[in-house]
Amino acid sequence: MTIRLTLAIAIAIAVSAAACADSRETFDDSTQPIEMRRGAEFDLELKSNQSTGHRWLLVDSGGLGPLRHVGTRYTISREYRDRNGAGGTERWTFAAPEPGDGVVTLVYARPWERAAAKDTARFRVHVR
Repeated sequence: MTIRLTLAIAIAIAVSAAACADSRETFDDSTQPIEMRRGAEFDLELKSNQSTGHRWLLVDSGGLGPLRHVGTRYTISREYRDRNGAGGTERWTFAAPEPGDGVVTLVYARPWERAAAKDTARFRVHVR
C-alpha cells in the first residue's frame, strides 16, 4: 500500500513540475507594455518564415536592462510542415531575475544582408 501511495505522489509531483515548465506567459503584441514579476520567465512570439532567410534578431542587448535571453526556437505548425516555404513562429524566451525596466528590440532581417529590416518589434517590459 505505501509503495502505491509513494508512486502516486511521485507521479503527481512529476506532472505538476511539467505543467509549471510550460506555464510561461506569451506575448505577441509589441504595442502593449509587459508587466512581469521578479523571477518569472516569459515568451515573445513572432511570425516568421525562415525559409526566406529572414529571422528575428536581437539588436540592442544593452536595452534589456534586468532581462536575460534564455533561448529561441522556431516552429512550423503541424498542418504546414510538409509544405515548402511555409511560415512559422519564432518564440523568444526571457528571464526577469531582477526588478527594473527593459526593452527587447528585435528586427526581422536576413543576417547576411545590409538592407533595411523588413520589420521591427519593440517590447517594453517592467519587472516588479
